[in-house]
Amino acid sequence: MAILLSYLFYFIAASASPLQRRWLATKKDGGGQIDFAFRVMLITAIGGLSLVFFSPFQLRGKALELGLLALVCAVSGAAYFVSYFSAQKHVDAGVSTLVSNVYTPVTIVIATLFLNEGLEALQIIGTLFLLFAMLLVSKKHRLGKFSFDKYFWLVVISGIALGICLSAERALMKTTGFTAGTLLSWWSQVAGLGIASYIWKSHTTYNLRDTAITGGLRFLQALSWVILLQVVGNLSVVSSVTTFKVVVVFAAAAIILKERQDMTRKIIGSIIAVVGLLLMK
Repeated sequence: MAILLSYLFYFIAASASPLQRRWLATKKDGGGQIDFAFRVMLITAIGGLSLVFFSPFQLRGKALELGLLALVCAVSGAAYFVSYFSAQKHVDAGVSTLVSNVYTPVTIVIATLFLNEGLEALQIIGTLFLLFAMLLVSKKHRLGKFSFDKYFWLVVISGIALGICLSAERALMKTTGFTAGTLLSWWSQVAGLGIASYIWKSHTTYNLRDTAITGGLRFLQALSWVILLQVVGNLSVVSSVTTFKVVVVFAAAAIILKERQDMTRKIIGSIIAVVGLLLMK
């Protein structure tokens, strides 16, 4: 029963966050996306302090190594948030969720190059499936046969940046433990976004309520993943089942946000993407 409830919590939280962000982007012109992303990530990181209840905070490893990994998280995490948030107004929730999954093959490539984890043939095939699915659902953003508008590319960039960030975060966890690694990554991203916001003098016009809701849902999405891992205890199983979030978001976006244009193409694309992602696990 606990496992079932954990999966239910994950699918609700992981779907609600991108749907709410898409709704907010289309209904209100908040501007200052860097500052908004900073505030959202700050709420997430503050909420992340609760991770000490799941696992103790212990710093281990060399300071230089931890510092470099935290720096990678700061830069790539900031790039992910800014590019993803900037594209939300112009890209459907389901499409952005599917396309941002390009982070999966990115993490595989990084693991192969830097963590000495072998690249399997099925992972290559899975990547091709995902790329085909991305092409299939991108009709609205296609300018030519293989050219797309800037908002589609922003989502692709966000997925690549997320892949780099998650790889560095994973390395931090392996070096200094789950809680310390996660918090170092999250607070580094807060710092990166804060510095970027200061340099570009970004200031969001979203009110406190919008920021709190967006940040709260973002934290619940992250927390649901942590709880799921703790309850199930098997990363491979969890990763495989949660892949179906792509289909859930497409369906929810069609029902809640009325995003039903090219629905047949989106459904087929999401199924192909799920198959590809499962092959990469």
